[in-house]
Amino acid sequence: EWHPREHMVERLGIPGFIRGRRYIALDAQVEFLTLYEVANADVLVSDVYKTRLTNPTPWSTKTLPAFRNNVRGGCRIHYSQGYAMGGFIKTIRIKAQEGEKASLIKHIVNNMLPGLIDAPRITGVHFVENDTALTGGNSGNQRGRVIQLPDLILLIEGSAEEGVRNACAEYLPEDALIRAGATADVINGLYQLEYSIQNLVQPT
Repeated sequence: EWHPREHMVERLGIPGFIRGRRYIALDAQVEFLTLYEVANADVLVSDVYKTRLTNPTPWSTKTLPAFRNNVRGGCRIHYSQGYAMGGFIKTIRIKAQEGEKASLIKHIVNNMLPGLIDAPRITGVHFVENDTALTGGNSGNQRGRVIQLPDLILLIEGSAEEGVRNACAEYLPEDALIRAGATADVINGLYQLEYSIQNLVQPT
């Protein structure tokens, strides 16, 4: 109740926050996936956002210590194509082998993602990288919860669960990611949309 009634509404009240989404796991290690889209990266280092982070509401102070297995980061976009918000989304979290990050990113962008948006029932294809400078690191213990940082994340969204599964199996199989330079500990998660809040009118 806290998340849709207060927390996401509060975040969408910060200038530059465009849309928030929360998904629940169908097949994943982490129960929830929350995505926020912002107008630009500067929003995540703005004084308004920092003030909100360091001054949680009483309900947030009570709720956040119960969170477990948090993975949280502010990300920059390497690739993004899409025409609609998907009711299902698969996340593929990867890390690059030593010295292979640049070539891994280039290979995924140039050789693995093109054409994926045209697969049946796929509505969005995104590839992002966590930038610790955007969120001050966020690692360690924060208001009673331990936060881990992601690295590289693929997000494939679609209008049907099987469509997302099939497209990822065809275009982004784990063995192909590892051959391209990812480490063997690929982390997959499949989620279904619970709700979304967005600002329909942005200030000019």
